[in-house]
Amino acid sequence: MAAGRNFSVQPYMFEPESDPEQEGASEEVVQCRLQQDVSEWCTCENCTTMPTEPENVCCREIPQVIRRLNQLQNPPSCMVDHPGLEPVCLNAFSLQKELNIYRADYGRLRLRGIEHRYRYLAYRGFVSWCWGFLGRRVRVALPSCVVLRIRAEFPRRSRHLRGVQTGP
Repeated sequence: MAAGRNFSVQPYMFEPESDPEQEGASEEVVQCRLQQDVSEWCTCENCTTMPTEPENVCCREIPQVIRRLNQLQNPPSCMVDHPGLEPVCLNAFSLQKELNIYRADYGRLRLRGIEHRYRYLAYRGFVSWCWGFLGRRVRVALPSCVVLRIRAEFPRRSRHLRGVQTGP
């Protein structure tokens, strides 16, 4: 090795440099969805505009959901038409079983009203079914169409429903 030469590898030495013009492009697309017509971003034709940006996503945009859809010989155009959605997320008896498992693992579920509990468990069931185990405090946005279907099955007594919650 020649004196004075440094052949060590530096951090990020081989990483491509980012293009400042493209950095905000995907963020702009997502942030515009509240102002867009649903037909501009929904391809399943069952979504509706949700209150927050992360919730404005179609089932046909999420790779984990598409993978679940494509497991069928004749995949439906929307996740709400998947035959597995009902037993996993909409069947009260399955959700009662999930509640028992939740209690055994985490203790009492502190949510008021059976519909609230069922919605929570249905959302958890959908995430588990499509993504598998995510880990503690890891959140994903569910497709608008699936959220609407779960809310239709287990409606809240008052009209205001909270959207996706970020952070701890």
